[in-house]
Amino acid sequence: MKELRDLLIDCRIELRKLVRDFQKTELCERLDLAIQTVTQMQAPAKAEAAKTRDDSDNDNPSPSEKSATTNQVGLAWQTAARDLKFSDPPLYERLSEKVMRLLEQKTMVDPVTELKQLGDELAGVRAKSFADAKLRTALENERDTLLGALAIAVPQLTDSGDRVGVALARIDWLIQHGAAKPGAAGAAGGSAAPVGPPPEGPMPTPEILKAVADGLRPFSKEQREWSVGEAMVLSGFQYTPVELIEKGDSHIARIIVDARNKG
Repeated sequence: MKELRDLLIDCRIELRKLVRDFQKTELCERLDLAIQTVTQMQAPAKAEAAKTRDDSDNDNPSPSEKSATTNQVGLAWQTAARDLKFSDPPLYERLSEKVMRLLEQKTMVDPVTELKQLGDELAGVRAKSFADAKLRTALENERDTLLGALAIAVPQLTDSGDRVGVALARIDWLIQHGAAKPGAAGAAGGSAAPVGPPPEGPMPTPEILKAVADGLRPFSKEQREWSVGEAMVLSGFQYTPVELIEKGDSHIARIIVDARNKG
């Protein structure tokens, strides 16, 4: 087997000298496959010969008698091919294509390149996580500032576990009590002009939401715009604004009322 393998290698060397671009021909591929097949056939014979060796020889084998392991052979080929990548790039590309065909794989990534890619991806994930944490902290600071300002403006309402609900109630309180204006004094008797009900704000109160949910009244235009956005958030964005408007004010109000009751 060894003589046949050496003969095939010598033939391939001589043909490369005589034929231009011999490595691109089909005959070159056939020779490579034949050399590979003969090499694989030698492995069982070498293994059988190793079993018949004397135990003392196996305990202290000479360096010339040590057989190369599969990993060592693969490492040697990898080292030689890596040198070709810089000394002869076209030959390296053709060798890579042939290896791909033998392994029946479409792509392979060099371990060093793969590790670098993984490092770049990890750095990107860390940067995104840092940016998200920074944004979350800024939003929490803005929320706490707004809630604190509302608590100062409306101390009549006490805080509870539902901070958002208390904040909305304080906004409703400001809308109802801040909208009432004293009437102008009459010219003769100085009596105050009658004051009508305070105008409704764009954010519906819990009473308004319940009335709309029960079908007793509709939203105003501004209330409907606010309620559509609130219902989208509370429903986990299951509906689009158009779908919510098509379902009607009662359905929109019911989503908000039910979500607050569950909270």
